Amino acid sequence: MDISEFYKRLPVVAICDQIRFGNLDGYILAAPESFWDFAGQDMSAAVNGCGPGGIGDILVPDTVYLLSIKAACKIHDWMYTIYNDEFGFELANQVFIDNMLRINNAASGFILLKWLRMRRIIKYYRAVRDFGRLFFYDAHISLYDNQVIYRC
Repeated sequence: MDISEFYKRLPVVAICDQIRFGNLDGYILAAPESFWDFAGQDMSAAVNGCGPGGIGDILVPDTVYLLSIKAACKIHDWMYTIYNDEFGFELANQVFIDNMLRINNAASGFILLKWLRMRRIIKYYRAVRDFGRLFFYDAHISLYDNQVIYRC
């Protein structure tokens, strides 16, 4: 299926989109099956990185002490776009912190740097957990043709 056809079927119910592991940017990360199905296509309508775009990307960089966490942000953006219920919001945030920690554990050899990055990762997570609803419920509006609440 083409990704544009998938967008026409949004939203997706989180419990119908199984989380599985795959390789993204050299890391083994968790993501919904739909993400892996379309990973080779242009996902720019749903995925843009860690910041909100524009000047916001300066305030919210794609790196944590020189370690890129953009792969975790791509998956998180995807999940914010395709899900539209509270369970989807919580699942997206949990997968986000899990993936950031996976990247940190895989890439950080020096224990002090690993610890510093982990502290920053927790701050990223708390920010999306506490303030992400503003973006979560707005993220998908322009992609939805049909406002269907649940569909498996």
